[in-house]
Amino acid sequence: MQTGSIFKYTDYRSYLHAYAHDSKRKNARWSYGQWAMQLDLRGTASLTMVLNGQRRPGPNMTQKFVGFFKLKGKEREYFYDLVRLEKVKDDPRLSVLLMEQMSKVHPNQEFKVLDHKTFSAISHWHYYAIREMTRLADFQENPNWIVRHLHFKITPREVKVAIQTLLELGLLKRDGEEKLKVSYGRLDTQNDVASEGIKRFHEQMISHGKESVRLIPVEEREITASTFTMRSANIPKAKEMIRKFKQKFCRLLEEEGGDQTYQVNIQFFPLTKNRRES
Repeated sequence: MQTGSIFKYTDYRSYLHAYAHDSKRKNARWSYGQWAMQLDLRGTASLTMVLNGQRRPGPNMTQKFVGFFKLKGKEREYFYDLVRLEKVKDDPRLSVLLMEQMSKVHPNQEFKVLDHKTFSAISHWHYYAIREMTRLADFQENPNWIVRHLHFKITPREVKVAIQTLLELGLLKRDGEEKLKVSYGRLDTQNDVASEGIKRFHEQMISHGKESVRLIPVEEREITASTFTMRSANIPKAKEMIRKFKQKFCRLLEEEGGDQTYQVNIQFFPLTKNRRES
């Protein structure tokens, strides 16, 4: 199996998907049904639901994965922690505490410590949405007003916590009239804990983008797609072009006193497997 060490992963599903991908590549007859039998599961339903993110593995299934992959010692502990990490994903404080614990068993200590406030700002979609909403001409620092003006659900309490955290992190400030204004503090995103937070942020925004297809009138959105073939060697060039476009797009259109807060997502990913791995 070329899935590699469990310590390469910050998400247990990525590890499971990597195993499935490697198994299928090595043997075209390999199936999830075969894997379910090897795991001593009653059928494939529970396995595919876990892989698709529709459910979490319970203690019994988690133990079966550990036994199947022959994980022992620190590897076993790390896998269990990855499963726990998803269970506490809605609590930034517990997430960071758990990742601090994981850093102690990681051989390269790649899960670096990050305070829970910074992790919250990185990993929750509504923090930056609220920050940008302060630019609206009619913005009101009222949790209920903010909740009413967002397409996607959050609670007034979440709004209060977000504003207080953004102020403490220097991402928002108060002017002479005590009104909220955007400030330009910086967050440390150069470690694996931050990387986990960024992944969560993108997962949430991609989910909102999916909902917007049916929720928001076509006149107020632009969702298009192109499918094309290119050389892998041009991936760095493609990424740089996307980054430059995003920066120019925001620079030209962003302004104080606007009447809507928008999110722009640009999705660029392979539909085919790497030919060198096939």
